[in-house]
Amino acid sequence: MKKLKFIAMGFGGMAMMAAGDAAFAHASIVGAITSGATGFPRVGLNHACNGTTPPTPIVAQSVVIPTINPTILKKETVSGATTDVSGGGLSPYFSTNLAGTTPLNSLQNLGQLIQSKDVFSNQIEQRNASNSVIGWVSTKGSLAVNLHGEVPFRFAAPHFRFAAGNANSCVSKLTVQFAVADICNINQKPGSLPAIGSGNNGVNLWIDKTIADLDTTQFPASAIENGAGTTNLTINRDTAINPYPANCAAAGGSDPTIEITVKPSADDIDQLAFPGWGTPASGNTFQ
Repeated sequence: MKKLKFIAMGFGGMAMMAAGDAAFAHASIVGAITSGATGFPRVGLNHACNGTTPPTPIVAQSVVIPTINPTILKKETVSGATTDVSGGGLSPYFSTNLAGTTPLNSLQNLGQLIQSKDVFSNQIEQRNASNSVIGWVSTKGSLAVNLHGEVPFRFAAPHFRFAAGNANSCVSKLTVQFAVADICNINQKPGSLPAIGSGNNGVNLWIDKTIADLDTTQFPASAIENGAGTTNLTINRDTAINPYPANCAAAGGSDPTIEITVKPSADDIDQLAFPGWGTPASGNTFQ
């Protein structure tokens, strides 16, 4: 409970900082990772909330990794044909070990926050009911408005499957779209966020609005920027440790090279709420 109070208490300072120095941000992820490796990418902060007049500096950020029934898309790189394969999950394409004998069932616990006070003074991880990390919260932004900033994190990339004769083993790239909320006005809370274009948008939601059924009570579609304003982590196949099997086109076979993209579901997006800002998901903890 002490740590939950710690987040809420941080907003006192944020309200004062809204008129002064704070973090500027259009969220992006800097630094691709290769399969089977542990990488140290960063969430980039590149511009303020420009839905207000004048644009308002960022004072807090919530980041969520898609883990609750996410949308999973398979794209053939040559033809461009895209198929929704959400029902099959991630296990046909990725594993947690080099031999490929342990399938990857979820992205939970693959990402972890790295402590850094370069941009935000307060940072804390969000865990689901099974105590697995699904994201993090940063508050009390302190970056000068004319500069960019980065929030570092650690991510353990899965291995790409190597199953001879299996077309699902022909993945060249995994893209994970994080759900990100950049918060400029802490008084605009989930459940009462103004619509895009109102001239008073104190929260930037970096979510792919082109995916259907993302509308939630706390984060309605009307408050999400139009288009595919996403924050993507890229994981490329390391062909030295995860070579393509002979059936794949990249190895001279006939099965097409494919890319997998994981997008957050409406349930994932609702996890952006945290103590002091909206209603956190039942069973989730912040520690």
